[in-house]
Amino acid sequence: MRIRDCLPALLLLLPRLALAGDLLVTVQGVASDEGIIRVAACPPEDYPAGTCQTIARAPARAGRVQLRISGLPAGRWGVSAYHDADGDGRLGRDWLGRPTEGIGFGNDAPVSRFGPPGWEAAAVAVAAGGETRTAVTLRYR
Repeated sequence: MRIRDCLPALLLLLPRLALAGDLLVTVQGVASDEGIIRVAACPPEDYPAGTCQTIARAPARAGRVQLRISGLPAGRWGVSAYHDADGDGRLGRDWLGRPTEGIGFGNDAPVSRFGPPGWEAAAVAVAAGGETRTAVTLRYR
């Protein structure tokens, strides 16, 4: 296949690439080096159900961990993070459904007694063609 044969497809992709940016999330307050830190960027319909398809993972390090989600379409994204200390790929919960592992949300939106903050409170605006930085502080029970 010649380059000129691929050119129409490449031209169709250029607007999408130009409308994407990177989200750099600094997760603060990590309690230990055990497990994995997971960060998700979610559209309103997937937040906070845990069905977000845009996820970054990194080994946990006590203190802070930075994760990057590259090529995120420009717009607002509900950001959530958790410390998967046991590495099972799921947020641990007690018998009442309360998280047993550290959790945090975009804009350091607070967690209420009744659940996670709403999408508006946790949404971060990602700019096209650049890098957006945000921080999330994990909270442990």
